[in-house]
Amino acid sequence: MSLSNWYSWLNRNILFFSCIFGLVSFAVLLIVKTKASLSYLPDISGSETSTILPIQLLINGDPIYTNPEEAPFRLTQYTPLYFSIVSFFYKLTSWTAFEVHKVFLASRAFSIGFTILASVLSGYMVYLVSIRNRIVSVLSALFIYHVLAFWLLTGSRPDSLLVLLTSVLLLTIYKAANSDKNSEAWWYLAIFIAVSAFFVKQSGAIHSIAIGVYFIVIRQWKMLFRITLAGVLFFCLHLLILPVNTIPLFFTNIIGGVANSTSFDWFYDWTLKSWVLQFAMLMVLNLMISAYHFVKRPTSFFLFLSIASPLFFLFATLTSLKIGAGVGYYQDYLILAVIQIAAFFTDKNERSKIGGEFGRIGISLYLLFVYFYCTLFVFMTYKNVLLNDQSATYIEQRKVAEYLLTEKGLKKEDWISVESKTTSDYFIRHFLYNQTLTPFKDLVYLANKNQTFDFSEFRNMIDKGQIHYVITDRGNFPKNILNYSFGNTLKFSSTIGPYDIYESKILQNIEL
Repeated sequence: MSLSNWYSWLNRNILFFSCIFGLVSFAVLLIVKTKASLSYLPDISGSETSTILPIQLLINGDPIYTNPEEAPFRLTQYTPLYFSIVSFFYKLTSWTAFEVHKVFLASRAFSIGFTILASVLSGYMVYLVSIRNRIVSVLSALFIYHVLAFWLLTGSRPDSLLVLLTSVLLLTIYKAANSDKNSEAWWYLAIFIAVSAFFVKQSGAIHSIAIGVYFIVIRQWKMLFRITLAGVLFFCLHLLILPVNTIPLFFTNIIGGVANSTSFDWFYDWTLKSWVLQFAMLMVLNLMISAYHFVKRPTSFFLFLSIASPLFFLFATLTSLKIGAGVGYYQDYLILAVIQIAAFFTDKNERSKIGGEFGRIGISLYLLFVYFYCTLFVFMTYKNVLLNDQSATYIEQRKVAEYLLTEKGLKKEDWISVESKTTSDYFIRHFLYNQTLTPFKDLVYLANKNQTFDFSEFRNMIDKGQIHYVITDRGNFPKNILNYSFGNTLKFSSTIGPYDIYESKILQNIEL
């Protein structure tokens, strides 16, 4: 076979081979993610404890939004829809909130399912807008899943449900843009989904904003008014149905919990340098196509994408400047970008603008590299977890909790402080979810540093010896996250594994 024939054969089949390779790497990736989810790793996605603890509280019938300035000095960062779904189905079993690993498994399983479903629906959207091109739709779905898995932040986090609602929202808006009789009904459904996205995570607010901006651009003022009114009603409905405790406490938590300082250094280390620039080509193509479609306006749906994509990108970039933020804010933008680019690349009238068959081969090679790299990265990230059983740590920390609950008779709101610095203490906080002070130490530290909240009551509790027990590393005297001195309020009680347990002298004297 001559070189020209080889090239012609490769040109005809390279997308198909990219698809096969992507399916194989997807299977490998899914196996790795599943095994990591089944493991006793206490954090597979970054700050997983901020997801698990609210689920435990709902399982036990406790409020998830409390006053951050009072014991237990807890900030619930996220809105409650994801927690409510997972806890609802968890309660259908006979398991309790104390069975910590099972709570982890439930959240991780839901997140895997939500992320896969989001990728499948996004691929279906590509199928609809790419003139029923099956291979391109499969490649797009695979690309989205690989990148989401690579970014790690859809594992056991509300982000997984948010990306699913993003894909559902786009499908709904596609139906609205292409429906003559039921267009208005589809738009009402779209604004309901958009409001629901906010109640999964605050960054979901951009979904409703994008719909509003779209109607402003096309100057449909009556529909803008109706959609806005419907959005307000749906917002109130969510507040009535979901476990927000009280509205003031709800907003105190979801606003104060994310009111961290901004830092370009953080943005550079955790977003720009580590992840985003690897997909710079995707962003450049998307922004160029958005500008082109905004001017040409080939269809109403493409016009919406050309408005929403830059809005999602800008919103993600601004919020990623916040300390504690990461590339996860770009996950919803990723879905819009892939759908928009895939539609452009498969349009007969636009195909010449991307280099024809040369562009197709280049895109296929790019996808192959992405599939391979993302799978390799996730495997290397979880390699030690896959090779080493970490259940011993879980058992050690359960023994600490059982000792305090059974032998010491610890009751609900008999406060403890977990101050381990060198040894992981994630599970202790979850076993003792009703007694742990400052379970999200990083949030308390930042809120205190930024003077978002006043934690003087925490200091008063230390001074008065009102913290029943303090758990720390073996051989180290306790030191808390706010650097308040425990002074002479504690005495050594016992050692369990790598942990020393101190108890309050003052409370013990009162009881005697």
